[in-house]
Amino acid sequence: MSARRAERLEEVAETVRSVGADVVTVPGDVSSPATAASVVAAAIERFGGIDVLVNAAGYGPPARLVDLTPDLWEATIGSCLTGPYLMSRAVLPAMLANGSGRIVQISSIAAKGAEANRTAYCAAKWGLQGFSLALQEELRGTGVRVHVVCPASVATDWWEVTGDPQPAAVRARMLTPRDVARAALWLLDQPDHVHIGELIVGNDHNPWDG
Repeated sequence: MSARRAERLEEVAETVRSVGADVVTVPGDVSSPATAASVVAAAIERFGGIDVLVNAAGYGPPARLVDLTPDLWEATIGSCLTGPYLMSRAVLPAMLANGSGRIVQISSIAAKGAEANRTAYCAAKWGLQGFSLALQEELRGTGVRVHVVCPASVATDWWEVTGDPQPAAVRARMLTPRDVARAALWLLDQPDHVHIGELIVGNDHNPWDG
């Protein structure tokens, strides 16, 4: 596992260990080539290979385009699009050598529509969609598959971190991280002859407000 906030990363790692599973953590920013290389190297050293990559990092504070600074644009694209590119590229040699592997991109309903004041985030998620579809075609016949999960709004601290806190009543209607994780696990649990390229995970409410 890798994330920018080392303390939170270690908290999750302790939860993983508490249920008897092994985990290795690499603090860092996945939009950095060095972090991507370190994560893959640590995983291979600890576990002997890589079967599944889940790209779940995300960032995207709301901003009107006239207020969207180059730094904020780069941070959003870096987390939501460059990170998946770097991580996917880093794991592919090991997966291709094994003739098997799964890459799961946690995208967003923002890849299927648009919202005002989220030009960078929508651009990144639409870009992730195109990247993933092209990679699926590139890897056809290799045993390595790419899946895209597009959830509606999810109740995490992403909203606070990006400066867009949501009212409690809205958060109560959102998906939970467990919902998204179950969707990803369901994809991975399909038999080898079944390939589901994209899975949209919604609810009964507006996808942007939960």
